[in-house]
Amino acid sequence: MATEMKCEDVWRAISDYLDDDLSPSQCREIDRHIAGCRRCRSVLDGTRNVVELAGDGRVPELSDESSRRLYAKLNRHLAQEGKASAPRTIPVGITGDRVSLGSHLIYFWENDNDFERGVRFLYPGLGAGDHCIVFGHDEAIDRVMDILRAKGYDPDELIRNLDLTVLRRQHSAAATLSDIQDVAQACLNAGASAVRFLGNLGMGRDPLPAGEDDVLELESKVSALISPIPCVVVCMYDVRTLSGRLILKGGLQTHHLAVCSEGVRANPYFEQPCEMTPHPHVV
Repeated sequence: MATEMKCEDVWRAISDYLDDDLSPSQCREIDRHIAGCRRCRSVLDGTRNVVELAGDGRVPELSDESSRRLYAKLNRHLAQEGKASAPRTIPVGITGDRVSLGSHLIYFWENDNDFERGVRFLYPGLGAGDHCIVFGHDEAIDRVMDILRAKGYDPDELIRNLDLTVLRRQHSAAATLSDIQDVAQACLNAGASAVRFLGNLGMGRDPLPAGEDDVLELESKVSALISPIPCVVVCMYDVRTLSGRLILKGGLQTHHLAVCSEGVRANPYFEQPCEMTPHPHVV
């Protein structure tokens, strides 16, 4: 899959683009990017104006000192634009890594220590401006609440203060996605800086509400759901109780990042849906 052209790449090629010094394929890439990027269209229009102005014989030639000041100002502006366009990251908590907002991570667990490690994803956000959502079957949610209490947190108070929301697994994928979106948007409107979503998938006392296919549908659509909002999703998979099909198709193939013992890594088994744009990576 071809790498999507970034704003910085367009800026570097603007002059050659206007001078028709690029290959047809490079021009097409820039055309596609500019069609969907208002900022780069503004840069292109401004550069075109400068080129036309510079080609006007009535315009006096700039002195060397004026040229240096102009280029210095342009470079500072481009540097600031580059910083502004950099994706915002948050700490994972489970490891020392940071990930970009919009990330969707898989985390496999099989014992008590593994489970407690996964819950650490919530710690950097609780009471610190992020809103945390815990989702899953009843046993997993109760276990998360017990771990939070053992670490000195008061889940009931966090819920009252709108720092924590509990979503129990009881609906179809479509209803669950709607619930996630509604809660996330309400929290952001209330002032949350980001949303941390900790999902738990395992076979509890009750069966899956709508079967395995519904779980696969949910996982395949989560990334698209969170891409426009400041949210990071970590899905905890209980490898002791889940079928191989769910582990492969739900866990490995729908998450672009994986939490491993040595840190967060790009998931080589991730399959990018055609309609979705590439996700940011671990920082």
